[in-house]
Amino acid sequence: MTPPEPPAVAAPRGRAARAAPAVEAPAVHVAVCIATFRRPELLRGLLASLGAMAWRRAAPRVTLLVVDNDVAGSARATVEAAARALPLDTVYLVEPVRNIALARNRGVARALELGADFIAFVDDDEVVRADWLQRLLDAQARWGADAVCGNVVPRFSPGAPAWAERAGLFAQSLPRPGTRLPVASTNNVLVRAGLLRGAGPPFDPAFGVTGSSDSLFFLREARRGARVVAEPGAVVEEHIPPARSSAGWITRRAFRVGNAAVYCERALPRRERRVGQRIARASLRMGASVAALPVAALLGRARLLRALYGVCYGAGAMAALAGYRYAEYRELDR
Repeated sequence: MTPPEPPAVAAPRGRAARAAPAVEAPAVHVAVCIATFRRPELLRGLLASLGAMAWRRAAPRVTLLVVDNDVAGSARATVEAAARALPLDTVYLVEPVRNIALARNRGVARALELGADFIAFVDDDEVVRADWLQRLLDAQARWGADAVCGNVVPRFSPGAPAWAERAGLFAQSLPRPGTRLPVASTNNVLVRAGLLRGAGPPFDPAFGVTGSSDSLFFLREARRGARVVAEPGAVVEEHIPPARSSAGWITRRAFRVGNAAVYCERALPRRERRVGQRIARASLRMGASVAALPVAALLGRARLLRALYGVCYGAGAMAALAGYRYAEYRELDR
């Protein structure tokens, strides 16, 4: 008589799972967008710093998108030479119309075409620290953010007046990590790609020569509920050339920032505008700065410059209220 077959024994679930081939998740894809205009040496330094980024875990896939806003394509040789030495995919694009918003939009469009999960922005007069992108990505994952804003540290040229640095007007002061922000800018930010994928280009070309197309975008999205957070540990260093260390340039920039802030409010849908609040804050700042001028003048040029900055910021806002629009980027030096 043939003995019965032993009953089949099911393999333990754990063993079956271990036997299955592992499937690795695809690496996160980050496109780093850089708009540039006739700054070959500074651009070269930025690209080198991006190539030296370090990772605490598996590296993401990183693509550099350099958008040359010079119709002559003056950055091509710089980018192509750097690309040969970089360990990152590098794409060179030209936006022939002189408009910083159009240049940013061209970079975003290509990043979305490439299927990037995140888009980071950095300026062509900056260098990134080695852990810059890692910190931005970690902060995004930790806080579930739509955008993460990093810190910008000024680096003055040799011979810059000490009072210009002491005034502290170039330094960016961010709150503690994870704090929600009402606005951000493209000098150091990581953005979830979906936030930039809308019915039209994200950056308004009407702000292309006045500046603040980035402020308008982030202001609008934050007021609609987007989570924009701070990560002060993600640092870029900004080169401050001698021409920008002058009181004239700094006060003109203050006027432009105040002017553009009001125009950003006006560009929002009516239900999202806070023009009155913006004007009120600018007026209070201007009044306090005017009152501080006599004492500031006795305390040195740095204090005086801070007071003048507040006056000029308020004056720019008042000029916007009267219908005047200041176009800073019509000049060749952005």
